[in-house]
Amino acid sequence: MAFLSISLRYLINMESLNGIESVGNISRHRVAPMIVPTDTGYSVRYVPAVSGETIAHAYQTLIADEAAKSGLPVGKRSMQGELLKFTDDGLLKEEGIVPPKGYEDMRRVEVDIMLKDIVSDIGGFMYTGRVPIKRTSAFQVSYMIPAYDSSETAALEAQFHVRFSPSNANYQIPYTVEVGSAIYSLSFNLDLDKISLPSNPGPSVEKEELLKKQKSDREKVSRKALIRLLDNLQFGAKKSRFAPVAEIKSAVGIVSDVPLVATPGTTSGFITDTYNRVKSFEKHGVLKKYKLLAINKENIEIPTDVENRVTVADLINDLTL
Repeated sequence: MAFLSISLRYLINMESLNGIESVGNISRHRVAPMIVPTDTGYSVRYVPAVSGETIAHAYQTLIADEAAKSGLPVGKRSMQGELLKFTDDGLLKEEGIVPPKGYEDMRRVEVDIMLKDIVSDIGGFMYTGRVPIKRTSAFQVSYMIPAYDSSETAALEAQFHVRFSPSNANYQIPYTVEVGSAIYSLSFNLDLDKISLPSNPGPSVEKEELLKKQKSDREKVSRKALIRLLDNLQFGAKKSRFAPVAEIKSAVGIVSDVPLVATPGTTSGFITDTYNRVKSFEKHGVLKKYKLLAINKENIEIPTDVENRVTVADLINDLTL
């Protein structure tokens, strides 16, 4: 078994990665309530945030891109960035997949979909026809939120701009974009065992053998897409004029034979806390095989036997059992 979990801390300035509705000529940044520990208890702060949906959509489009380069199957809609994922009979028909005849046919349809579209394999899907079929995503991603130990420095401010048109004043329109800056925390989990493995009940079907043969290549694609997502920050909107000034400050990653989620990077002790939890799991016989790596550019005090890496790409690539 192999379950991969990563928590990261980024210093990001002047980003507009996740907008919500516009109000007049103001493009608003997403804001979310966050409970923050204080000296006297807890308080609520409304902080800039980037939704897990934004990040998950980007990851799946990166999977599609990497899979296409590797010669693995990508659905027509997924290749276009339309993550509709075989919701109904019309979308099944587009890919030449026969709808399920009954509940005993669920596994066959799931395998057919996985063989047509690696995004639906790794990212899951929900068919809502007469016989509903669900495949749970192999990955999980958090919102990107300010770290608790630096939440006082998280800021959101509107920036005023004007579209310049001296030849015709009617086109010279002012507009305002909200931007956020913070030490952001982000967590990502990837269950490598789920990739290429059908999850619906029923007898095995012949085409499952092809999925097994592709498993190693599909796992490689999932890692390449994850490197692009987390190391290169390939997610979010408005990057053409508001490309964030970003730097990875620290991270912890673990791959293990049972699911163990890395402690979120909401406080500077997250690497040590993850290490202590791993050792506790190992002590009590829950965990037998694992590898834990870290990035430490904040000079955080961490256990001496934690191996360090310089980049997220190296960390993800080296997290193997």
